[in-house]
Amino acid sequence: MALLSRINEELKESMRKRDAARTSALRMLKSAIQYAELEKGRVGALTDAEGIVVIAKEIRKREDSIERFRSGQREDLARQEEAEIGVLREFLPEPLSLEELEAMVRGAILDTEATGKAQLGAVIKAVLQQAGGRADGKQVRDVADRLLADQGL
Repeated sequence: MALLSRINEELKESMRKRDAARTSALRMLKSAIQYAELEKGRVGALTDAEGIVVIAKEIRKREDSIERFRSGQREDLARQEEAEIGVLREFLPEPLSLEELEAMVRGAILDTEATGKAQLGAVIKAVLQQAGGRADGKQVRDVADRLLADQGL
């Protein structure tokens, strides 16, 4: 897996530079990927696409934590989580533009023959598989929901 080897190289470099925050974030990411491999029962065989899903999941966890830290007036912890998100985003592919995403959703609506919001899940699943980690599930849902509503379906 090229992604895991890149994470390992970045981890070694951050350790050489004695960047404690980056090293911590990279260790956490490596651990999350290894845990996902164990869950799937395929140690060392997680694909890059599956690794990207793990990274996106870790980012969502941190975004949720930031909200809770801010509501608890712990700005120091919120900033730490934001720094970790910055490190994690370095390993994600460039996200789809809104136009690309809309085109992909339109194609998925046609492919799945969606006739209404009852098939929203199938459309979202098709788009997320096709996007390969370049689209956020919430954003895909919003676009698909809007396009299905615009069609009057």
